[in-house]
Amino acid sequence: METASRYYQLANRDIVYMKYILEAHEGLTTMSTVDGKRGIVRVNYPVCFAETVDEMMRALAGEITVTEVTEEGEPCSKG
Repeated sequence: METASRYYQLANRDIVYMKYILEAHEGLTTMSTVDGKRGIVRVNYPVCFAETVDEMMRALAGEITVTEVTEEGEPCSKG
């Protein structure tokens, strides 16, 4: 199964919350902290669930501040 990764930046206090929410949907995603000081995390998921992951991230963004970034923590350009 092909997988993809996305990187997000969020407040340190929200890392555990986001991990709990994402991994509660068993088999959908895994999340790991890339840089805890800067609040950068990596979310891995099967490519076939990309749309579902997008929906979940939009829902989470309504509760916490979460920004998609590059692996280095630079803002992503959606274009």
